[in-house]
Amino acid sequence: MDDIGYKTLSCPVNASTYTITVYPESNSDYVSEFYAGLADLHATGVVDLRFGTRPAHRVRPINEQGILWLEVESAGARRPRRVCFDVFDWHEIASMDDLAAADIYFKRSYHAPYIGQLDARLRNKVVPLGLHYACSSRNETVLMRFRRMFALSANCLPDNQGSMRPIARLFASPAALFLRKLGYADSEKSPMFMDAFEVHPHEPAERKIFYRTRVYSPQDAKDTYRLGRLEEINDMRVDTIRALKGHFGDRFIGGLRPSPFAKQHYPDCMFPEDRGLRGHLELSKACLINVSTAGLHDSTSWKIPEYMAASRCIVSEPLTYETPVPLIEGIHHLAFRTPNECVRACEELLGDTEMASHMREANFAYYVSNVRPAQLMLTSLQATFEHCADTEDGVLEEAR
Repeated sequence: MDDIGYKTLSCPVNASTYTITVYPESNSDYVSEFYAGLADLHATGVVDLRFGTRPAHRVRPINEQGILWLEVESAGARRPRRVCFDVFDWHEIASMDDLAAADIYFKRSYHAPYIGQLDARLRNKVVPLGLHYACSSRNETVLMRFRRMFALSANCLPDNQGSMRPIARLFASPAALFLRKLGYADSEKSPMFMDAFEVHPHEPAERKIFYRTRVYSPQDAKDTYRLGRLEEINDMRVDTIRALKGHFGDRFIGGLRPSPFAKQHYPDCMFPEDRGLRGHLELSKACLINVSTAGLHDSTSWKIPEYMAASRCIVSEPLTYETPVPLIEGIHHLAFRTPNECVRACEELLGDTEMASHMREANFAYYVSNVRPAQLMLTSLQATFEHCADTEDGVLEEAR
């Protein structure tokens, strides 16, 4: 297999040039990949990146997860496109106001049955975003980070309930990026630079299975607990750990992340040490097979794109939400619905070297073409102008 752009930007040389104004409302890890992709595109000359403030009536509290609003201009277009990214875990629309105002609305947890219930004028704006994870780019500069944080402070109401004063928040994130660029790995817990996740599929891997996860207490996930899903989610994770540990012995590496709740209720499933995010990634990248289970809202875990970046074989619960380019069972992952099915899928991959090799190549190729930040953003920008066509009077309408 060719290098397929390993550790290079996979942007077409003849890609259109876009002028993008970002209106930051979150500094959460949930939106970090978008900033990483825009920084990379800016470095290649594909994007002229700016940060702006919304009019006063748009000012609102900082959102802790992820809504990102852009205005995108392209040569030949009569007017900018209004673009909203919604990367909340659940399938509901996070901001109906943004959906109404946007020309296109990229939804991470895209679920066609739910979107189909929306008014036609609104549902036609919603498109699947695809896989997404938390990462940063070495092309983001400290000045770029400062401009982002300054715009965020102007766009958002005073954070009366937050743990950080506005002036500290303004400088903390740029300072953390500066220290990380100097090589102080612990200066910023996350998001990590994207190359920390990436492993070429030709690099060797130990014939072991990795699954490290967490369980939730009723206080951690009150809404899910009320719906009766919390015990189901915890039981699946714990029973999967027990099944893998019992069947594979020292060929299995994993367990529960430490917490008082986990130690009290599942002491036999605890991972023996807290190695942090960097240690977690190193274990993940060392093992041939990585396991994933569904999130609280059936969301597709960040583990899936992280595993693809590392060219791992993936064994996962069935994926609920749609992606623009489908992940194919048997090509990109093997699915399981019970812990015993997880064990059998892992045995199948361990016993079939050719299948495992092909899955590693397919997953890394999918990552480079669809998930790597610059490519995700470039694809989204191109989709924006394909989705909404200019009309003679300059009003946007959905392209047919």
